[in-house]
Amino acid sequence: MKYKRLEAMLWGAFYGDAYALGVHWIYDTDMIKNAHLDFSACHAPLSSYHPNKKSGDFTHYGDQMFWLLENIAQEKKFSLVSFGETWNKYMKNYTGYVDGASKHTFDKLENSSNYLACGSSSSDLSVIGRMFPIVFKHHDSLLELQESIKLHTVFTHMNKDLLDASAFFGELTIAVLNAADLSATIDESSKHFGENIQKWTLQAKEALPLDASEAIKKLGQSCGVHGGFASTIYLLLKYENDFDEALKANIMAGGDSAARGMIVGGILGAIHYDKVLKGGYINQINKHQEIENLIKEI
Repeated sequence: MKYKRLEAMLWGAFYGDAYALGVHWIYDTDMIKNAHLDFSACHAPLSSYHPNKKSGDFTHYGDQMFWLLENIAQEKKFSLVSFGETWNKYMKNYTGYVDGASKHTFDKLENSSNYLACGSSSSDLSVIGRMFPIVFKHHDSLLELQESIKLHTVFTHMNKDLLDASAFFGELTIAVLNAADLSATIDESSKHFGENIQKWTLQAKEALPLDASEAIKKLGQSCGVHGGFASTIYLLLKYENDFDEALKANIMAGGDSAARGMIVGGILGAIHYDKVLKGGYINQINKHQEIENLIKEI
């Protein structure tokens, strides 16, 4: 059962990104509403940020998660140096969107080979969503997992709040993989992290009576962990029992829906593993065969 949860976690994260591609970085929720989306399918981008993408593709976040999965399948573990080399190789010829953190890291690597000193000051939530291949490989060793998540984070994002949030979501994912109660684990785990993690968790809980669009507009639609963390916790708590509604509410709320979608898709995917593995989500992903092959190699 745990292996099924692990597989569904990974597929849920990839699907959460692909599902959000259609409206990624559209902040106008009325525009999203008026697009009359088919919520049972992925969509081609409606914004101008991903001109080379089509329905079933990933945003640049999902692409980088795919590179991470590919590298772990090759190395049979997470290695910062090896992943850094793979990431840099792909980034040289990348035709997708290059965000500020990626540009900073790439420029640093052009002048240095120090993979521990190339991270940006960005607090973008997306780096957390990319971590699920690491969880897939290192779920049996919490210390190895924590260290790998930390190194993966600082490679592109050297921000303390983001490091705390990465560790939090890593431990939360391990808990649900072991069938722990999601709400209770969020409550308990938030007490053991920094003041901001506790504050953002409380803000998410206080917003639960609101509908998703209103709540996320209040908590934060944008890319940063300041706002993005609370919005993600809100979605996890509000839609703990409904994978489909969680991802639908996420994209309808606008903003950086891909970063939130990866985390929500991964964690709720681990909980609703039977639905994710049998529900027709996987075949909507254009790289599903490549991902299946890589999973078998890990």
